[in-house]
Amino acid sequence: MKISDLTDILKKQFPEEEISNSSSGLGVGSFLQWDSLGHYNLLLLVEESYGIRFTIEEMSEMKSISDIAEVLALKGVKD
Repeated sequence: MKISDLTDILKKQFPEEEISNSSSGLGVGSFLQWDSLGHYNLLLLVEESYGIRFTIEEMSEMKSISDIAEVLALKGVKD
């Protein structure tokens, strides 16, 4: 998977939302379902999809799609 696949993961986690391919500006609170629990579930889905694990510190610092993409890049995921 590539970093650009994050949009597809976001759509999978929140299927009821209209999410465009330019989702990098979206983050916690962007829509009603993206609350703290929705965010945690999104991070679990990202871990599963990319076959990686986030540390507790990383999870607490990631609040947006761009934050998640930055951490994925640090973990060696390419676009």
